[in-house]
Amino acid sequence: MYRYKGFDSALCGGSVAALEAVVNAWMEGERPRIRQMSQSVRGQHIILSFVYEDSRELEQRVNLQSQATAITGAFPRLFNDEPVDDRPTSPSIPATPPPMH
Repeated sequence: MYRYKGFDSALCGGSVAALEAVVNAWMEGERPRIRQMSQSVRGQHIILSFVYEDSRELEQRVNLQSQATAITGAFPRLFNDEPVDDRPTSPSIPATPPPMH
């Protein structure tokens, strides 16, 4: 699921260095998978917007998928996608009956 996070330099006293520190701390702590970033100006302040995926949610989904694969891989497949040729392959039994005389 995508999430949104916004940062406003006004909340950092107008300091770009403070804004940078806040954004870096968020990135290090959350480790988001950023999908989109935008920057805009509001008066004398900078607004940073991020659309991201939470890395913990991604890890949980991957773990659930691998667990499901492990479970389903333990059981034989009942239905195959490929057709099975059930005709006998023994040379003593012909695949077609001999012609009648």
